[in-house]
Amino acid sequence: MGFDDFNLISLYLAAVTRCKCAWGKFRQLLPLLTNRHLPLLTRGRVSSTCVRSMMLHASETWAVASDTLNRLRHNVCAMIRWICNVKAKDEVSSDALLTKLGIQDVDKLLRTSSMRWLGHVGCSTNWIARVRKIEVVAQKRPGRPKKTWEEVAKNDRAKLDLDYTVAQNRSELRGCL
Repeated sequence: MGFDDFNLISLYLAAVTRCKCAWGKFRQLLPLLTNRHLPLLTRGRVSSTCVRSMMLHASETWAVASDTLNRLRHNVCAMIRWICNVKAKDEVSSDALLTKLGIQDVDKLLRTSSMRWLGHVGCSTNWIARVRKIEVVAQKRPGRPKKTWEEVAKNDRAKLDLDYTVAQNRSELRGCL
């Protein structure tokens, strides 16, 4: 098993572990999150603060693959439907439920945390900057190489239409996100 396989498996296991931890926290807070006497925005804030922060802890350094992102989306949608007491057969979109709860989409949260981490890493001049420039010599495999964090950050900057210098200026970056 090569280095790339290890990274892919460790990312997958990190996402699975984060989802399991988030479900544990969700079950602890279930009486509060499903309380009909609380407004949906309050339940959304509690969910975002306690459950989603547990699920996305340390995700700013993940080079998220599509299957991992789909796993995170699926878990978030299941929790949101439970909070809003909406069944799948009700045909209510997840985006509408996110709006009702006042919660951002998982993609946007991952992108903003990744950009904040990029700003932190870009401003550093110590060992973090040196480690980013190291190239690992490995045997080439057939097909496309595994997605790196640098590629994810580059794609996120393109989606947000940010220049690399903006990512290094924290106050300007927070205004863009």
